[in-house]
Amino acid sequence: MNWVYDQTKRNRVGTAAMVFGLFTVVVGLVIAVAFGNETIVSPEFLRDSFLNMPRWLPVTFGQITAVAGSQFVILGAFLVWVTGRPMTWTRAGFATFLTWYQLILFYGIIPSEWLNLTQGPLGWTSQKIFFTVPPWLVLNNEVEISFAVLKDAISGGYHAVVLGLGILLAYKIQGFGLGAPQPKPEVASPYGRPLSKATD
Repeated sequence: MNWVYDQTKRNRVGTAAMVFGLFTVVVGLVIAVAFGNETIVSPEFLRDSFLNMPRWLPVTFGQITAVAGSQFVILGAFLVWVTGRPMTWTRAGFATFLTWYQLILFYGIIPSEWLNLTQGPLGWTSQKIFFTVPPWLVLNNEVEISFAVLKDAISGGYHAVVLGLGILLAYKIQGFGLGAPQPKPEVASPYGRPLSKATD
């Protein structure tokens, strides 16, 4: 991890991350758009070439690929232009923009696409039953858990995890790239010799 404290190495790692991330974003978007458009990838092509694969599967894969690539771009941009550098108004504004994008992505776009997927192609509605609670656990009453409840439970768990990770990252990033830890200077006695603690 010595590259964390070296701006030249940090620039190389960050630039490589941005190039790889941009390539991954483009690949993911091409997959998502192509498979999401029936005029580009016809149902017959899906049936004949992909064993009748449901259309939402490659579209979702493309979206996840694009999101993963965007994270490499964000990481690279932080490494090259933000971390380890004197904070100016311009740099602070750029870092704020990157952070705003992350918040929009993780708290807006991804949850919205999750709802689009589950309420659309997957059809996770309140009429579809995910499982029935054994009657002996609920005093012989009939309690059914629908796919709509499962959808909301996954969404709530996702938000809790992302919030926790965001708080942890915000705490950890405070000292990232500010310089290698320096050893404590030795305290010298009035006679010029280093002081040492007495041991029993």
